[in-house]
Amino acid sequence: MSEQTESKVYANRQEVIDRLAEIVNQTTDEVKSEINYLKLVYYKLRQQEVDAQLKAVLEDDAAAESYESKPDELEPRLKELLNVQKEARAVMVEARNREMAQNLLRKQEILKEMEAIAQDAENVGQQYNNYVELQKQFKEVGAVDAKEQNDLWSQYGKVNEQFYDALKINKELRDYDFRKNLERKTELCEEAEKLGEAADILAASRRLQEMHDEWKSIGPVAPEVREEIWVRFKAASSVVNKRHQEHFDAIRQQENDNEAAKTALCEKIEAIDVQALQTSKDWDTQTAAVLQMQADWRKIGFANKKVNTQIFERFRLSCDNFFKAKTAFYHSMHEEQDANLAKKEALCAKAEALKDSTEWRTTTDMLINMQKEWKTIGAIPHKQNNAVWERFRAACDYFFAAKEKAVGNEKNVELENMAKKQSVIDRLNALKEAEGVEPQQIRDLMAEWKQVGHVPFKEKDKLYNAYQQLVDYYFDKLDMKGQRARLENFREKVRSSAAEGNAPSERQKLQRQLERLRNDLKTYENNLGFLSAKSKSGNGMLSLMERKKQDLQAEIDEVIAKLNILDE
Repeated sequence: MSEQTESKVYANRQEVIDRLAEIVNQTTDEVKSEINYLKLVYYKLRQQEVDAQLKAVLEDDAAAESYESKPDELEPRLKELLNVQKEARAVMVEARNREMAQNLLRKQEILKEMEAIAQDAENVGQQYNNYVELQKQFKEVGAVDAKEQNDLWSQYGKVNEQFYDALKINKELRDYDFRKNLERKTELCEEAEKLGEAADILAASRRLQEMHDEWKSIGPVAPEVREEIWVRFKAASSVVNKRHQEHFDAIRQQENDNEAAKTALCEKIEAIDVQALQTSKDWDTQTAAVLQMQADWRKIGFANKKVNTQIFERFRLSCDNFFKAKTAFYHSMHEEQDANLAKKEALCAKAEALKDSTEWRTTTDMLINMQKEWKTIGAIPHKQNNAVWERFRAACDYFFAAKEKAVGNEKNVELENMAKKQSVIDRLNALKEAEGVEPQQIRDLMAEWKQVGHVPFKEKDKLYNAYQQLVDYYFDKLDMKGQRARLENFREKVRSSAAEGNAPSERQKLQRQLERLRNDLKTYENNLGFLSAKSKSGNGMLSLMERKKQDLQAEIDEVIAKLNILDE
C-alpha cells in the first residue's frame, strides 16, 4: 500500500464505502492492502461515532433516558463489498494456481533437457550454448507453488554443478564463470550482512527472500570455496531471520498483554453491582469510573485477531448494560419524585383551604402537623421545588399573620418567655465565678432554654447571640469542643438545606435516635440500682456503668441540641 493511501483521510464511513466500491473487483496485493486499511478506518470511524453518542448521553439526562444502542446501518454494505473482493481474489488465486502448475511442468521439462546435456560428457562442450539457453528459459518461466520451489532450485543447482564439473571447455572460460559467480555471491553476502542491522526488519526479511532466489539462480563457484561462501551467506541470513522471528514474538506478546488488559476492564465493569447504586451521587461516581475505563480501553492496542472482535463486543455489551440500568434508575427516580410532588401539592391545597380559618388552636395544630409531614416527604423535581415550597409557606404565613393580629395576648406570653431566657443567660453568667462547674450543669440550662417558647421577634437574635456566646465559652472551658464541632457541622448542613429551599429531613431520624438513647439510659439506670443494692464487690463494674450512663446522657444532650438547631 502506498504512502499516499495510508495518509488519505476519510471524513465519514460513507466515503470509505464509496472508495471500497471503486476498487473491490481489483485483485492486486496493493489493492488488498488498501482494502484492509479501509476496513480499519471504517471501524475506527464507527467507534468514534459510538463514543460521541455515549458522551452526549452522559451530558444530557434527557438523552440518557431515551438512549438505545443502534446497529450499524452501513455494515451490511461493507460486508457485501468485502465478500465481492473475497470472491474476486478466490478466482484470481485459482487462475494463478493453474498457471503455477503449468510453470512447474515446464520447469521440470527444462530440467530433464539440462540433465540430459550434463550427463553427455563427451558432447557437453558442444552443447554449452544450448545449455545456457535452457538456463535462461528456466529462469524466465513464471512462479511455481512455494512447496515445489525449493526442490526445483535444488535440482537446478545439482544439474548446474554436474554440467560445469563435466564441461570440457578451456580453463579460462571455466575460471571466468566461477569468478563472476563468486563475485555476485560475495555481493549478496555483504548485502545480507547489512540487512542484519536494518531498521525495517520486515522489509529486510522480504529482501532476503529475493536474495535467496537470486542465489539459487547463480551458477556454481570454484569447488574449494563453495562451502565457505555458502556458510557466510547462511550465517548472515540467520541473523535476519532471528530478528524477524523476535519481531513477531514481540507483537504476539504485546497482543497477549493487550488481551489481558482488556479482559481485566471487562471483568471490572461486569463486577459493578448496579443494584447497590441508590442515589444520583452513586450513579455519577460510577459513571465517571466507567468513562475512565472506556478511555483506558481506547489507549490499549489490538489483541490477537482471533479474540479482538469478541472481547470488544463483550466490553461494549457491559457498557450498554450499565447505561441501560442507569436510564432505568432515573426513570424510577422521576416517578418517585412525581409522587412526592403530588403529596406536597395536596398539602398546599389543604393549607390554602385552612388559611382563612379562625379556629386558631385547632388550625394551628393542623398546620404544624402538616409542616412536620412536609419534612417527611422526599425530593421532588428540582424545577418545581421552589414554587411548591413558596405556595405552601405562603398559605401558612397568611394564617399565622392573621392569628398574630387577632390574638394580642400572645405578646404577653412572649415577654414572659423573654424573661425566662434572660434568667438562663444570667445563671450561665453567674457560673463563670463558680468553682467546679460540671458539663451536666450547662446541659441542664441548655435543656431549660429549649423548653422556653417564642420571644418577641426583635429580641430573638440578641438573646440567642448572648446565650450562644456563653455556651461556646463553656464548650471551650469544659473541653466540649468535639460536641461543638459536630453541632456546628450539623448547623451548617441545616443552613445549606434551607438555602436550597429544602426542608431538613433529619427530624424523624433524630427523634428515633433520642428515643433509643433514652431507653438505653433507663436500662443502665435500672442496672446501676440493682448492682448498688446487691453487689458489695462491684465497684469496678459500677464505675464502668456510671461512665457509660454519662456518655449516654452526653449523646442525648447532643441530639436535643440538634433538634434545637432544627427548630431555630
